[in-house]
Parts: sequence; structure tokens; C-alpha cells
Amino acid sequence: MEVSDTTQVSPVEEGTHIRFIPAPPKPKTLVWYVVNRYEDSHLGRIKWFGRWRKYSFFPKPECVFEEVCLREIADFCERKTREHREANKAQRKRGL
Repeated sequence: MEVSDTTQVSPVEEGTHIRFIPAPPKPKTLVWYVVNRYEDSHLGRIKWFGRWRKYSFFPKPECVFEEVCLREIADFCERKTREHREANKAQRKRGL
């Protein structure tokens, strides 16, 4: 199964203090780098976590987050998981 056309094109998304930058697509799922908007420092990445069957945040060690960033990261993970599931459901309906 390939990543659907609707999930392959993923623009950079902006949060209040963070930015979600798409990594090169993998065969089945996507990855985003989470970076600080002001210094472009790498804070972690969001990728598919198979055991939980959803996108999850993998922070770099020693990173500290406040409530706004945590909410934005959680919202991003939830939205991308929902989009992934909807795309897979649409593919199954089309018989792909």
C-alpha cells in the first residue's frame, strides 16, 4: 500500500512557536520534523507508531515544552492520524 496522493503533498505547517516540516515520504506513512520557529532547532519528529496505530511525537532528549506547544503537537498528531485512516479507508473503497 502506498501513501495516498492526498497525504503525499504536505506543506510546512506553522504553530505558535513550532513548525512541522515534512520529511521525504516513506512507503506507507509520513514523517514530520518538529522545529523551533525562531532558531530552526530540531525538537523531535512525528511518525507512525505501529503498536498504537497512530502518529506519535518522538522528542529529542532534554527538550522542554510548554502547554501551547504540547497542545499543537497533540492536535497535529490527531489530525494526521485521522487523515491517514480516512485515506486508507478511501483506498479500500476504491479497491486499491
